[in-house]
Amino acid sequence: MPVGQPDRGRGTATPLNVRYRTDRIAQYVSGRWLDYGCAEGGYTSELLRRGATEVVGIDVDANRIERAASRVIQGATFECFDGVRVPYDGGSFDGAFVNEVLEHVTDEQQSLQDIYRVLKPGAYLVVISPNRWFPFEGHAVNIAVAKHKFRFGPAPFVPWLPERVTRSWTEARNYWPHELISKVRNAGFAILEKGSIWPVLEQYPWLPSRLIAVYQNHINQIDQIPGLRRFGVSTLLVAVRPFSERGVAPINRRQRPAG
Repeated sequence: MPVGQPDRGRGTATPLNVRYRTDRIAQYVSGRWLDYGCAEGGYTSELLRRGATEVVGIDVDANRIERAASRVIQGATFECFDGVRVPYDGGSFDGAFVNEVLEHVTDEQQSLQDIYRVLKPGAYLVVISPNRWFPFEGHAVNIAVAKHKFRFGPAPFVPWLPERVTRSWTEARNYWPHELISKVRNAGFAILEKGSIWPVLEQYPWLPSRLIAVYQNHINQIDQIPGLRRFGVSTLLVAVRPFSERGVAPINRRQRPAG
């Protein structure tokens, strides 16, 4: 990556990853969804296939939006926005998909509150963001030594160092799971489910090919292993905009309780 260019993250929309991530949330997907930070629209068609009747993708990068629109996905529309205010009226959506995006926004609470605004009462929010328990920083890391600047990634153990040390090195945030939960709750949402997303090893084949095949075939079971499940590459949160402050009544009843 050229020096001086912001790291918006390597796209996660590889075939297996798209299936794996949307499979984790398929039970919640119906109606009109917002793909917040949609990039080139790699997840949009899969959200439609999983049950959404319409998906609106928005992103701050006009080039990515242009590429997404060129795919001509029936049921999908794409729009560039300023990264602050979602250009839709309140109560416009039945769900929002925020996949590896929150760590890049200018103000996480402002973004979450605006997503809350455009969701209907009872609508779902899906947030997937980097997990600090995972021992590699996946975004670019910048370290200056003497007069030389080094830029690299993935970088081992950076997420485990104190944030006060690494804040000037990294170009995107990562979160302890409890931090991400707090941010989502502070925006007014109720948490329904917490889990981990695991690297599918399509982009970074860190294991021998035979082991990768075994790993990929059992990836959905890894999140059920006590102790190990905290080390996923990202945290998955499913939340709901409550109908009232006293209780939560989601649009459909296919959700499972938070764990």
